[in-house]
Amino acid sequence: MPEKHKPLFHVLPFLVHVNHESLPGYIAPLPSGESVPFGIYNYSFRPDIEKALLRSFPAQSHLFTEVKQIWPRQRAIDALVLMGSVGTIAQTDDSDFDFWVCIDGKQFTPTALSLLQQKLTAIEKWADDSFGIEVHFFLSEIDKVKQNDFGIAEGESAGSAQALLLKAEFYSTNIVVAGRAPFWWLTPEKASEKQYMAIYNSLEKGGSPDLDWFMDLGNLEKLDASELFGAAIWQLGKAMDSPFKSVLKMAKLEVYLANIAEGQPLCNILKRHVHRATEAPGHVADIDPYALMFDELIAHYKANGQAEDVAVLQQCLYLKCGCALSEPLFEDETPSFKRRIMASYARQWGWSRKALVHFDNQQTWSFSERVQLSRRIHRFLLKCYRRISKELGHYQQVMDEKDMTVLGRRLSTYYAKKPDKIEFLRRAFDESLYCDTVTIAMRQLKNGDEVWSAYAGDLLSKSGIIDESQKISQASSAIALMVWCVSSKIIDTHTKVLLDYNYGEISELDLNDLLKHLCKYFPPVKVASLPRNDLLAPERITACFAVVNFPTLRQKATVEDVSVLYSTSWGETFLKSGSDVLDTLWYDLREVAPTPPCYVMVPRGNQQARILGEFLEANELSFTVLY
Repeated sequence: MPEKHKPLFHVLPFLVHVNHESLPGYIAPLPSGESVPFGIYNYSFRPDIEKALLRSFPAQSHLFTEVKQIWPRQRAIDALVLMGSVGTIAQTDDSDFDFWVCIDGKQFTPTALSLLQQKLTAIEKWADDSFGIEVHFFLSEIDKVKQNDFGIAEGESAGSAQALLLKAEFYSTNIVVAGRAPFWWLTPEKASEKQYMAIYNSLEKGGSPDLDWFMDLGNLEKLDASELFGAAIWQLGKAMDSPFKSVLKMAKLEVYLANIAEGQPLCNILKRHVHRATEAPGHVADIDPYALMFDELIAHYKANGQAEDVAVLQQCLYLKCGCALSEPLFEDETPSFKRRIMASYARQWGWSRKALVHFDNQQTWSFSERVQLSRRIHRFLLKCYRRISKELGHYQQVMDEKDMTVLGRRLSTYYAKKPDKIEFLRRAFDESLYCDTVTIAMRQLKNGDEVWSAYAGDLLSKSGIIDESQKISQASSAIALMVWCVSSKIIDTHTKVLLDYNYGEISELDLNDLLKHLCKYFPPVKVASLPRNDLLAPERITACFAVVNFPTLRQKATVEDVSVLYSTSWGETFLKSGSDVLDTLWYDLREVAPTPPCYVMVPRGNQQARILGEFLEANELSFTVLY
């Protein structure tokens, strides 16, 4: 964890524990007198917490030197528990903090729970604003978690898509920051529900161990195949944002399915290793849940002779963990547990130093290399999904119908091919595919068709030599190419767009004008964030943009060419050409409420006003003119 982020580990629990108007997360009492629940059971104030608070809130130092004045008299929160990659080899500088805020929901009114959620949301916002770190607090009612009730599949919640799997993930990676520990840890790895309850009922408050130190989130004897299909869809959806993480989780689903009859959930295998004090790879004393999961996956795919899948998983793990083994340690620096584990893996895989240098320097990869890895990752995800779907054909799935609809439509938006649809770039990287400079080039085929291509970087200064390894994409028109580059987050208004030569009538100025409008009115879509209600409703057009006479002679004073771009409420974008397109879309643009905004652009030129006049007169729709 970067030095600047370390205070968060101590500050976040403190902000949940107290409620003071000078600190983030303060929620004032309601006029009715009802107040926000706060205070974590068994949370204590230590010097390292005080140090972190003084570093984060120097102006409020008086609160921490006399902390009793703001210390809660009662405890409303049973436990604050971290889950996910934090504390494992998969933790990186950008890892989210995912907390379960465990409470006894029966003790609070819906209003009180709403106030607590407001408090948690305010703390999340403060962490993002102050540290640039995503923090997610999941308000978890203990009785509901015990019954595997995790709400609806929206945002960061998995909902009905994977209730047992979410609990398994929690048990595999939980770190109790403060409060009661899951009672599950005290039970044997293969405890049945009956055995689990017998052990729980045998303990007493004040005994040894003291039942009051634990919370009962329920046993996890085995996983349910009926959840796996929904979980696979969920992971495909998550892959739109974090492919590396989803590759490993999708593979885990496939391994779960292969061992569904007699196999143990990973969390139970982890518990066995913890109880037996097993070492992690690289002679690391503490077992690592991510490493344990990875070992299970590799064993499965090797046994099935899937060498390509093994290679993808190895590369994804290495890139996900962000442990640059090719960079030497400082003098007298002790290797971290992550480095020791990853070095052990790299040695097992037979990776040379040259291979390590290659993976540690992604910024030097050609655009083609980055896209190839992205395609391999998404190909693996889809193969896994298809294999899981085929195997699950005879299982009754338990996923909520609306959840299935929402997730299914997200997948369709992202993966499905349709006529005239702008396809999503299936990326494994994010900012690393962004280009601050691109070169646009056109070549004409023997049959007269045009092929427009975009290349990463400035190729004009290289004596006209086109480096095909830097090729981003190609399309049949300049408009289609620019739309795809914007929607794929390759370029934006800060990108310098160079034209190989001014072919015909299209100039660099035209391309930059188009780019400006595309970025403003048709920005990249984050499919995983599409509103649930929109995906449950019929698809509708949300914006329409007519580009008139873009490739035609600027001396022409009449409408010669019309390209129509439109986006929908399901996150899809379409580009169609022809003078009749707007007529075919008339009902979708006019006979709806609210009517979507319509825009029109004509490239600069002496005839611009005349062309606009003819276009607007010929169309009954109301257009906003973009210049």
